[in-house]
Amino acid sequence: MACSGQRTIAVQILVPDLHGGESPLPGALVTVLPYDRDSLLAAMERQAPTPRPHTEALDSLFHAFRAPFLAFVRAAWDAQQIRQHRDALAARLDSAGATPGAGELWAQLRAAEDSLRRLEPGLRRARDGLDTARDTLWPRIERLRSEVKRWELTTFSGYDTTVRGIARDRLRLGLSDTTGPDGWVRLVLTRGTWWLTARSPDPQDPNAEWYWNVPATGDTIRLTQSNARHLPRY
Repeated sequence: MACSGQRTIAVQILVPDLHGGESPLPGALVTVLPYDRDSLLAAMERQAPTPRPHTEALDSLFHAFRAPFLAFVRAAWDAQQIRQHRDALAARLDSAGATPGAGELWAQLRAAEDSLRRLEPGLRRARDGLDTARDTLWPRIERLRSEVKRWELTTFSGYDTTVRGIARDRLRLGLSDTTGPDGWVRLVLTRGTWWLTARSPDPQDPNAEWYWNVPATGDTIRLTQSNARHLPRY
């Protein structure tokens, strides 16, 4: 409800999980700003004497790293789900004793253990593939990233001074809060135009992130892949 020019907005973040389903994102920082952050950064980047370096090289390295990374984390996730199921069955058996349902529990436990044994060779291969990718690709990724960071420090060196001036001129400061276990956060805004910004790592790619920078219109906003930008983490 509005009170003295204030309004409350509810924001939820939903991100794709390892298998593509959308899940709430807890503990994510959501920031509301009285200006369009992207427009400001784009203006500063246009004034840089040189373009952002190494984007094509890093894009190629990121692409090569993603496949072995995703193969391993999916195999590890599947194995972990089966382990948890197996452990839950074992705990039920401990408490069941010699009851009529114990035989069925034993059968389910043996099936879970068989499934886990079948997964282990693939998990080892995926782990070896990821180790190889880290050894061959990661040193170059880190070296090129360090050069990008030096470029960013120079290009955006005046950012903090600029945004302090905007806040002073508009008599409004940004505010932030983190999402709860259900991915929701509620923020109280004063009168005027506001922009929501948030980020989330991409569970399917350690070199990418979901990024939102959207107008804070309405009283309920869901940040999903449909209104996000999927960005490389240079």
